[in-house]
Amino acid sequence: MKKIVFIFLVSLLTFSLFAKSGNSTQIIKSGHWVYDDLEALCMESKTELFFETQPMSIGEMKFYFKRIPYEKLSDSGKVLYEKVKAFLNKNDDFFPELELRLFGNIKVNPEFYYKSNKDVNWSFNYYFRDFFITIPLIIGFSDYVTIEPDFMIGKNQPSIAKSDNFTNIVYAGDQFEFTFPRFAYGSAGHAFDKWGIDFSIAKEGLQIYNTQLGSILYNRTFETDMYCSLRLYTEYLKYTLHVAEVDNTKFLYLHQVDLRPFKWLKVNVLEGSLLNAPFELRYLNPFILMHQFGSWEQYGHLLTENEHKYYGEGHFCAYFGLMFEIIPFKNFKIYGMYAQNEILDMGGSRSDRSLSVPDSIGGQLGFQYDINLPEKGIIKTHLEGVYTSPYLYIKQSPDWSLYRLRDNMQTSGDTSSWIGSPFGPDCFAVTLNAEYDSQEKWKAGIGYIFSIHGENTAESLFSQKTNVGTVEEPEEIYSYYPYVQYKLADDDENRIKARDKGRYMWMTGEKTYKHQIKLSGSYSFLDNLSVYGQTVYTIQIFNNEINHAIEIACGLEYQLFK
Repeated sequence: MKKIVFIFLVSLLTFSLFAKSGNSTQIIKSGHWVYDDLEALCMESKTELFFETQPMSIGEMKFYFKRIPYEKLSDSGKVLYEKVKAFLNKNDDFFPELELRLFGNIKVNPEFYYKSNKDVNWSFNYYFRDFFITIPLIIGFSDYVTIEPDFMIGKNQPSIAKSDNFTNIVYAGDQFEFTFPRFAYGSAGHAFDKWGIDFSIAKEGLQIYNTQLGSILYNRTFETDMYCSLRLYTEYLKYTLHVAEVDNTKFLYLHQVDLRPFKWLKVNVLEGSLLNAPFELRYLNPFILMHQFGSWEQYGHLLTENEHKYYGEGHFCAYFGLMFEIIPFKNFKIYGMYAQNEILDMGGSRSDRSLSVPDSIGGQLGFQYDINLPEKGIIKTHLEGVYTSPYLYIKQSPDWSLYRLRDNMQTSGDTSSWIGSPFGPDCFAVTLNAEYDSQEKWKAGIGYIFSIHGENTAESLFSQKTNVGTVEEPEEIYSYYPYVQYKLADDDENRIKARDKGRYMWMTGEKTYKHQIKLSGSYSFLDNLSVYGQTVYTIQIFNNEINHAIEIACGLEYQLFK
């Protein structure tokens, strides 16, 4: 075993010394700092470009980056421009004749945590910044194909979520995250002068729009077994087809069109279909309106007689989204998103039974204003709010809701995730924050988050079941959905309650109110060595009980190669 590890490390070092790491088809992980800096450059130059869907290839980023007018930037903006340019063109002339390019690295992120109150959850998931050890290996074939698995050693989600956890370092066998590598992909493509094409197949980490509170449309926290994306892009129009295998029983098909009608405005339309059935080809047709298939009526044969009686439909979920972003003046942008998976037709029935089907919608609105300081430095300020209705992402069963639940291999407990907002359904939240970036050694930030969460969590909803069979032959169905409760009701009073429940659009039941103040910062000693940390003070109010908590997270990041 020691010999294998030694050979691997020597090979990694050899690859890194005689390799090129900046392949155009290399994918940059969602949430990377370069996306924020590219958006800042777009805001200062008042130029909208398509950086909202991540991850992206270096080639696609370069395609847009060339269209940012350098002459419109301030002194600090030009410093930021050169920083991004250096990253995108890293090692661009290093052995360009090589057809096979290899690069490896080792990144170590030991983190340590403290929380004063076990009744308040951690503010992060899996880790504060990264897993304990990450070992990326990048294999490039000329400039047109890249394969990268990021092998990692880190804790699983149940171990991190424990109230007495104090680190992301694995020190017991049942803490190990079995699903690795988490970030792994194959990518191919090329950017021409006027247009480009990319195709990638990856495990997880897709995000549609970068926000402060998580994207309501599709957030990178949504776990999948696989997704693939086909991207055709120009300066003014971009089409993307996403197909995700949520698990071996669920397939999600998304068609996304981005349009820039004016230099200062872009809009996005998203249509999706989630199928809890075998894979189908018809949803892959570009620019097809998938709603025309009437798929919600086509899978009744997969339901039992009782499921058909009480659910009415099943094994399918439609999804729709809209997004806009506008830069009305320099360094200021307004953005918004809308998501829905169920809404009452304008000309549809208004019977009590129809009204018991909940409108599953959500919205997100944000403002960002950047202040470019003389010579160097930038201050970024954000105000953002998000609303999710009580049944956004939810259908009659978790099996065809926009949701994933998986077992943890190494320990007990499940890990769940929603397609969009990390808050899930039944929530309202708003944040106000500011961050200073010196563009050299250090960053510092302060933020406030206020949230209200109703009772409709995954755990509370999907545990509600009712036996609709007999004593001799029991058959349980999920009974949390208002329409199902209407069908189960045995009198008018309960049917009216189910109808009203379907129409109720604010937070449900006993609400949890949370105030959080965050202070964060980082400092780089060297290009490959930095420290970072965050302190969060939380006031949590539930059922007239008030809990206070102080959370501290700090870490060190070291990379063998930068």
